[in-house]
Amino acid sequence: MRLVAVAVIGLVLTAPEPTPQEIRARLTAYLAEYEPKLSELIADERVVQHDVPIHDGRPGSEPIRRRRLTSEVAFIALPGNAGWLGFRRVLKVDDAPVVDTLGALTATLASGLKEDYARARIMLNESARFNLGKPRTINLPNLPLESLQGQHAGRFSIRIAGSQRIGGRRTTKLVLVENVSPTIVREFDGSDMRSIISAFVEPDTGRLWRADVIIRDPRPTVVQFDHIVSVTFEENRALGLLVPSRMREHFFSAADRKAWGDSTYTNYRRFQTSARIVPQ
Repeated sequence: MRLVAVAVIGLVLTAPEPTPQEIRARLTAYLAEYEPKLSELIADERVVQHDVPIHDGRPGSEPIRRRRLTSEVAFIALPGNAGWLGFRRVLKVDDAPVVDTLGALTATLASGLKEDYARARIMLNESARFNLGKPRTINLPNLPLESLQGQHAGRFSIRIAGSQRIGGRRTTKLVLVENVSPTIVREFDGSDMRSIISAFVEPDTGRLWRADVIIRDPRPTVVQFDHIVSVTFEENRALGLLVPSRMREHFFSAADRKAWGDSTYTNYRRFQTSARIVPQ
């Protein structure tokens, strides 16, 4: 019996590591099961954004801008693999309440009316005006979930770039580079914004523990800048689910300024929907 046990252990230790394609397939399967569960949740978001002048790598004499935002957010997977939508309703800016006429985010998403999609999009676009820096709506944790959907797998080359422990778990770092035009993320004028994703995936289960998305405008006529959105997930034991817990964003303000934001996500709770939002 002892010899048999030793032989079995030897086989386990010499088992080959999964290939990038195998890990990617497990990630795709995990996200397909994960998306409807996350779509049942709404969370509180607290963001602190900084916009600092830089001269020769040192802070300059121009004003330092800082902004605090308190919002409620939801991440909705559309039917038929149509994509992910992140929704945000800003409640406070620097502790000052925001007055709006759109109503609560939960009511908008749960009503089941045909106008849900349009109203939620208006709410998201309205929230963008409170950001420091360049206007944008991609600074939500659904960005890596959208980019890593199985339907987009053919857009990316993929390779393994080592491993890292996150949340006490060993993860494999997958690097995915977008090579197809038009890109998933685009400028307001429709021009391409190529994505490079580092996905930290539990290799046996496909669970996603962190994702860093770098977005680049490849045009030589614009200021070269890497917009970075990094999302960390952690286990919510009450829900039995990994949920976005933190997000770090590096965003563009001006060529001589450095800008970033830190977000935290808490108080996850379920809300009931009578119908799913259907994309127009």
